[in-house]
Amino acid sequence: MLKFDSVYKRFPDGTEALRNISLHVPKGQFCVLLGPSGAGKSTLLRMLNGLSSPTEGSVHLAGEQITERSVQRLRKRVATVHQQFNLTPRMSVALNVLSGALPQVAHWRAAIGLFPPELRQKACRLLDEVGLTPEHVNRRVSELSGGQQQRVGIARAFMMDPAVLLADEPVASLDPRISRGILELLHRQSRNHDTTVLCSLHQPELAREFGDRIIAVNQGRLVFDGTPEQLTDQVCEDLYHGALAHKHDAPEVDEAACEPELELAAA
Repeated sequence: MLKFDSVYKRFPDGTEALRNISLHVPKGQFCVLLGPSGAGKSTLLRMLNGLSSPTEGSVHLAGEQITERSVQRLRKRVATVHQQFNLTPRMSVALNVLSGALPQVAHWRAAIGLFPPELRQKACRLLDEVGLTPEHVNRRVSELSGGQQQRVGIARAFMMDPAVLLADEPVASLDPRISRGILELLHRQSRNHDTTVLCSLHQPELAREFGDRIIAVNQGRLVFDGTPEQLTDQVCEDLYHGALAHKHDAPEVDEAACEPELELAAA
């Protein structure tokens, strides 16, 4: 389903965010991406929704290369769950979920909230699947807890029946108990909808609990690819503090500072 073939990413200042990344993620796999801050995780995810493109190598989705020509069409098959939820606080829960279907709706309809009945029914069904009740539907998102807001974000992500879901640190701002519940929900929804998931996390214990497969990157390089059972405490120690953390003599990448460079920016 997802394929990275000898991918490099160099930013204008010469920083290498990704170095010779080659991997394949099959359909339906829940793949967790681990690594310290600045390791290249966000850059890797951004390759899949067209917000960044390789300096060398290629990225494929469902057998088709993501290029300037194909990105607009392929982007419709990819949804994202964000760390900071990326919801509109003053809008209702229902409208935030319906915004996930904007590519299917005429602009004038979306501007006045006139979504077709079948999409409204789908939004309500998805909200039920993520554990929100009818009393939440018309509430402003700003009135919800962080965990509830992330549930809204997950419902929104599935409005377009995505083939691929990118979860970029989806529980970073939540406490441990709520984090586990959100990942259980995300894992269940991906199974129910047969969606391939690439989820970046900082918590190895959650990676072991929910990942079918765990990939670790450090300083732009792939340094671990294995099962949860193979992600031992020693591997984690090496990844964040030891041998894997210092294996390559290169500076860390400030991915946030590099974000303005969007070669295949969204329309």
